[in-house]
Amino acid sequence: MKKLTLIPAFIFVTLIFSCRQETPDTPDAYQEKSVVDDISSLKRGNTDLISQLYTEILEKNKEIQALEDTISVLKDETSEKTKDINKFFENNQNFYNTAYDRIEIIQDSILRKKIFEKLSKNENSFNSKTKKITVLLADISQKQAELNDYHTSLKILLCMQQNEEYQNKNMPDTNTISGLKAEYLNVIKSIQEKINQ
Repeated sequence: MKKLTLIPAFIFVTLIFSCRQETPDTPDAYQEKSVVDDISSLKRGNTDLISQLYTEILEKNKEIQALEDTISVLKDETSEKTKDINKFFENNQNFYNTAYDRIEIIQDSILRKKIFEKLSKNENSFNSKTKKITVLLADISQKQAELNDYHTSLKILLCMQQNEEYQNKNMPDTNTISGLKAEYLNVIKSIQEKINQ
């Protein structure tokens, strides 16, 4: 019985090693990892091949690296230039939210309505005065989202080219597995014969 379990295991190991022979041009992201690396990646989930391939592309392509640097600088610059403005709006929003909450505890309904109207008028005035800024911030936010979409698309397309090269240079030879089905059928038939004796 032990011989029967060893046969499929031997075939499986042979298949794995024959299919994983890499050419010197194989991207590092596809290179065989150590057992420790494999266990670590299983704990983290699936490996992000796009990020790994893109990192390799950046190391070889100065033009793409320059573009990546420009994107990084733009993101830092945006964060720095909008930090105080965002804080300003956050503080004002916090004030109005707190003020509206406080109005609710005013027992005198006439006074409560009067204060609510004054606060609402003040908020509308603030929104009117800052409309130009909020529109500009919304435009910048929309452009950030657009840039992220194009950036992601660029990564996918560049890595797709890398992956196509990998496919072309590392396509497995079907001869390796062509006889496996017959071998499995023979082993299954042998077991069936023993069961039916």
